[in-house]
Amino acid sequence: MNPLSVHAVVLAAGRSKRFKTTKSKLLFSICGRPMVLYPIKALASLNIPVTVVLGNQAEQVKTAIEQKKDAASVDYVIQEEQRGTGHALACSQPMWDGKDILIINGDCPLISSDLIAQTIKEHTEKNATITFLTALMIDPSGYGRVYEEEGAVRIIEEKDCSSEELRISRINVGVYIMRRDFLEKNIGAIQASNAARELYLVDLVKMASDQNLTVHTISVPFDEVRGVNTLQELWSVEQIKRSELIRHWMSEGVQFELAQNTHIDIDVTIGAGSFIGTSILLLGNTTIGKNCFVGAFSILENTTLGDNSVIHSHTVVQDSTIGSDCNVGPFARLRNNVTTGNNVTIGNFVEIKKSTINEESSIKHLSYIGDTTMGKEVNVGAGTITCNYDGTKKHQTVICDNAFVGSNNTIIAPVTIGQGAFTAAGSTITHDVPANSLAIARSQQVNKAAYAEKLLAKKK
Repeated sequence: MNPLSVHAVVLAAGRSKRFKTTKSKLLFSICGRPMVLYPIKALASLNIPVTVVLGNQAEQVKTAIEQKKDAASVDYVIQEEQRGTGHALACSQPMWDGKDILIINGDCPLISSDLIAQTIKEHTEKNATITFLTALMIDPSGYGRVYEEEGAVRIIEEKDCSSEELRISRINVGVYIMRRDFLEKNIGAIQASNAARELYLVDLVKMASDQNLTVHTISVPFDEVRGVNTLQELWSVEQIKRSELIRHWMSEGVQFELAQNTHIDIDVTIGAGSFIGTSILLLGNTTIGKNCFVGAFSILENTTLGDNSVIHSHTVVQDSTIGSDCNVGPFARLRNNVTTGNNVTIGNFVEIKKSTINEESSIKHLSYIGDTTMGKEVNVGAGTITCNYDGTKKHQTVICDNAFVGSNNTIIAPVTIGQGAFTAAGSTITHDVPANSLAIARSQQVNKAAYAEKLLAKKK
């Protein structure tokens, strides 16, 4: 269903020359989302079907869209040879559906669904043949200029501008709506009579104006429609998007210690009453509960943090789930699907990998826990490691409820420490420990009287 009778074409075939990188600019991330996905998601929220014109790095761009598009109505065409924006639009012609065709550059990540809807509304109310967006800039370098005089409208690309036209501050931002019947009659008439020897989409504006058809322009704030042609412009756009996200979460009751030093991705959610410290990275699909504290210089990526939990400074948590009322860090690392219950303590310089730590358990100091299932109310002493890798494959450690693991233990998996069992400090555990037992696995201490004197004598 296409209730607006509009079909969208997203132009995503360009070579990204000004980025000076081997990767297409459309694949660069802005707040955790590939740039090209922003206009596609804005269109999808309005139920507008989308055709994406691919060219440079077509498979990579398509893969990025398919992984996260969250919209069913997206199809693709290939511009085999990049001959300009007019040629790209012509490549999409077999897919056109609806009365009007909405064209958006793929590098327009700040455009909103509200602005798109308003543009469609004005286009319809004006009964226009072409409607396009413009903006005013102090320094319009890099953009096509919009020239309008006595009813005549045209867009002049910068390479083709005269010295006088270069002083025009009104720019074309690359968002258009065009009547499909007009396009079908005129798109084949575009000529490559310009400095770049390309087929320019903007020539259609002059054609419509010369035919005395209605060409409607809408002036919008530049920060709502910024394009991205350089890495500097990518940085600027991400600052704007990140500021939008932080302002939103502030309005929802989240406190940021130093907002300008916080990186937050678009799919992050934060509960009211939480505090986000300085120089924090909140990445991917991270969810922070209510009344949490995230200390300075920490990173949370694809992580769920339960209510009232504390992440102390310099802690990294990736692809994990932390329960409520937990304490993690400082200088801890949790990775590869760690799950904790409630009221768990993970302390200083502790690394946990691919493990489950159940309620009320504590691993406070200088430990490595990998491929482990840990029960409730377990205490792990300082300097303990689970030796989960034998050089060929990984092995599991099971530590049952209420067990006590002494300091400086080496637990060589596969092994199970039973419920309520104790292991003595300094032990190397190689066999299962029965429930309620004490395991002591260390060499017997031998003291040799006056032996130190003999050692000193050897040095003389």
